[in-house]
Amino acid sequence: MDEVPISPGLVGGAAGVLTFGMLAYVTVLLFDRIAVGALVGALSGVGIFYTVPYTIRRADESYVRDAHQNLARSFHPGAAGYALSGSGIVVLALLFVFETLLLPVAAALALAMAEYVVLSRVLPRAGESSVEDSEDAWSSDEWDE
Repeated sequence: MDEVPISPGLVGGAAGVLTFGMLAYVTVLLFDRIAVGALVGALSGVGIFYTVPYTIRRADESYVRDAHQNLARSFHPGAAGYALSGSGIVVLALLFVFETLLLPVAAALALAMAEYVVLSRVLPRAGESSVEDSEDAWSSDEWDE
């Protein structure tokens, strides 16, 4: 039987579905609101769907990003994944404090947007080196001279 490698997207999809199901179940169990459970599960599930493949591809040294995908340049899946996966937990935590749904969702989405902006500038893209390889890159070795 041929051994077919499992793609990072498939692993991310399975992890996202599992996260969605578990967080939606816990939210419905605690608050008896199916729509809120679906929202919490969807935010974290989509975040995990982006985070897991990004993490796997960052660890794979042989992974090379497709340079011809113009749409992929403006979207950072690692930053979106980390921001969204945390926002579902923020909604769940704030539901313990506030009775209404509007404030927890607004706070979680605002936090997710701020996280995305910062993380998209800080995190390297999958397939890129986190250390600059150019000759004019700053190095602390210059201080020893």
